[in-house]
Amino acid sequence: MTKRVTLAVSFWVAAVVVNYLFRLSYPIEIKEELRFSPQKEVIEILSLGHRGLAADILFIQTVLHTGSLMWKPLTYQFDSEWSYQMMDLATRIDPKYLTAYLFSGMGLVHGPEDVPRAQPILERGMTHFPDNWELPFWMGYLYHIYLEDYETAGKYFWQAAHCPNAPNSFASLMLSSLKKGGHYERAILVLKGMVENTDNEKVAQIYQKRIIRLENMVMLEKAVHHYERLTKQSLANLAQLTAANIIPYIPEDPMGKKYQWDKTRNRVILAE
Repeated sequence: MTKRVTLAVSFWVAAVVVNYLFRLSYPIEIKEELRFSPQKEVIEILSLGHRGLAADILFIQTVLHTGSLMWKPLTYQFDSEWSYQMMDLATRIDPKYLTAYLFSGMGLVHGPEDVPRAQPILERGMTHFPDNWELPFWMGYLYHIYLEDYETAGKYFWQAAHCPNAPNSFASLMLSSLKKGGHYERAILVLKGMVENTDNEKVAQIYQKRIIRLENMVMLEKAVHHYERLTKQSLANLAQLTAANIIPYIPEDPMGKKYQWDKTRNRVILAE
């Protein structure tokens, strides 16, 4: 028993001494990692034909840089330009690297300035994966959230919704972009689909009212364009449509709002 205790204490003391010497020899110090973007041609030569492996290494380097910021002091900042250079390189070396494309739109965007960096990578991904709904969805999400460019966001969401196996979960977000971007006819189609997919009668009634609202706005826009073709003049307000006998009356909004012509955006909107 005494020998066992002595042996255990000896091992414990040895472990403490080794740990102390290790810390003494290698003090804990956080250093900025070395970052550079190699040339695509150089990577292709060094990879010896293993392009997928080379792309994985570039991807892992970027992920490590991004993830390390979770525990590093705030003085260490995210290098967005370098990260996107690495993702661009990884997807050029391995054009079928779907995870890298998605990571460019999901994990690397920290603000509006990153959207133009992500766009060419995601666009390239769409050419290689035309049936993947996630790539246009994230492009639409970036335009909607970061740039508030609802017209462009709506186009990407519409593209995503028409890809095979696209879920209905982002229908509300797509509807918001389509309406704010002036794509009223597409918004009507989305709402009709939402009516078909709901079992709640009250919700369906609300959707139906919104459909009528958008149909009125589409009708008014067509009337405006007809007026401008006939008169060769720009419309100032919707009342001119009835005065010129283009339409008999301005329809009432089913939810109590007023329609208004926005000359700047060339569309009918709801008055504030």
